[in-house]
Amino acid sequence: MLALAGCSSAGSGSGPAGQSAGAEQPSPTAKPPVVSVAGAAAELSFSDPVKLEVSDGEFDSVQVVVADGEQALDGAVSADHASWSSQEPPKPGTAYQVTASVKDSSGKLVTSTLTLKTAAVPASQKVSFTVTPDDGEKVGIGQAIQVRFLVPITEKAAVEKRMTVDATNPSGQPVTGSWSWLNSQEVHWRPQKFWTPGTTVKLDMKLAGVKAAKGRYGRKDYSQTFTIGASHITKVDAAKHRMTIYRDGKLVDTWLTGTGKRGLETYSGTYVVLNKSPVVQMDSCSARITCDKKDPDYYDEKEFWATRLTRSGTFIHAASWDPVIGKQNISHGCIHLSDANAKEYFGHAVPGDVVIVSRTGRGPQERIKTQDPGLYDWNIPWSTWVKGSALG
Repeated sequence: MLALAGCSSAGSGSGPAGQSAGAEQPSPTAKPPVVSVAGAAAELSFSDPVKLEVSDGEFDSVQVVVADGEQALDGAVSADHASWSSQEPPKPGTAYQVTASVKDSSGKLVTSTLTLKTAAVPASQKVSFTVTPDDGEKVGIGQAIQVRFLVPITEKAAVEKRMTVDATNPSGQPVTGSWSWLNSQEVHWRPQKFWTPGTTVKLDMKLAGVKAAKGRYGRKDYSQTFTIGASHITKVDAAKHRMTIYRDGKLVDTWLTGTGKRGLETYSGTYVVLNKSPVVQMDSCSARITCDKKDPDYYDEKEFWATRLTRSGTFIHAASWDPVIGKQNISHGCIHLSDANAKEYFGHAVPGDVVIVSRTGRGPQERIKTQDPGLYDWNIPWSTWVKGSALG
């Protein structure tokens, strides 16, 4: 049991050996109060609230801080003043300093201090996750926050409650948004409308010690900040074979383009840019079109200035070999541009940029069902999106 006899308040002058100089001591006839942790082992559990008990005295007040002196655990003294309990469990792997003001049996106030340490979350019980976008990244106006857990989360409400997004646009207005769970291992947060350029977004995940599933706990808190860059919105009209480029709300270019042919139409809907690469090896087998080399739809070739719009394989890329750009749609689902236009688009594109495709004859429902990154977040009605929150 972790315990320490009551230490007196600091003062001036000198006192008996082993006592603080000039400190107010318990009366000679009173036993010194002893503050201890109920049922404590060498290290406290991070899954249960802390309970302190006092013998030969009663609690007047209790303060629990971490190393830097910041208030760490709030709690309350019991009605009989014999114990104090924290409102929440302590964080794992953390040292706490307890300062308790205690009345001894004669009614005098003395100060008792105690150092506590909680156990760390074992590697086999921790909850790991990834976050998109990266800390410090500048992204487009359509970028959602995407948290992917490596294990299924059964306590979604408890986890979501500890994940907060603080975003204020440049005019000082708070941004309205919501978390929405795609499944037990992935949750996204997006604003109700596209971000305003210049917005700073801070994500706080205070998951240390939070129970996320049976035998699974958050190991530590995590936070990151990212910013919203310029507004880049690209509109693709498949019927007109035209792509229009808007930057910060102004039309800057109109290009000839081509989309998916009949039977392999490009999905209509609102996409966001995922990433880009100067060259990508594309093949019909990995795209699940055909692996038969004799099939007319078979292909296996390098494509250049490729900007990825979906994980399943939709790109904006150069297609100098397409003889009917601006006239017909003959691709296998990608969006074709001339080499020069594809290179220029590639040069400006950043993750989170918005691409709106229309009039292809094929809606986004299939990709919504498969939760395909790039073509999911902005094709869900807001009323449906907020229902995906575990907090109601």
